[in-house]
Amino acid sequence: MMSANPIKTVHLEEKKFVGFPVTSSFSFHDPNRIEEAKRQFLERRHEIREVVHPEEYVCPHFASEVLFTYFYCMEVSALENIPEGMIGFTIPARNYVTTRSDTDPYEVLHAYIKDSRIEHHPRALALEIYRFADPEWPGKVDVFVPIKEG
Repeated sequence: MMSANPIKTVHLEEKKFVGFPVTSSFSFHDPNRIEEAKRQFLERRHEIREVVHPEEYVCPHFASEVLFTYFYCMEVSALENIPEGMIGFTIPARNYVTTRSDTDPYEVLHAYIKDSRIEHHPRALALEIYRFADPEWPGKVDVFVPIKEG
């Protein structure tokens, strides 16, 4: 599967985030829960302090075999004065493969990982970076899939 944009391997330094998490099961997934978390985030994002990139929001996420957790966050320079009902956390420095694609970027990146014999890091958070001005999925979203070192 081809991507309109190149796939790159990048190293991101440690990042701090503040926002709303939502957890759902795969078998009883309710899309309304995800939309409610997004609505709350958009309504209350102005409460987040020390924002690094005010023009964008980040959706880190991870999954197990039965559940997934998705976050609506903003990157911050400090984890202080976290608004009530939100959480703050730090993602360690790590390597990723990244692209932006008009098709499913996860399919594109996982095919690249397999073909390149790179090892996906399943315990690390993947990242989706959206622009508030144009958050179109998938074409305008930068997706980062974590990979193991070496």
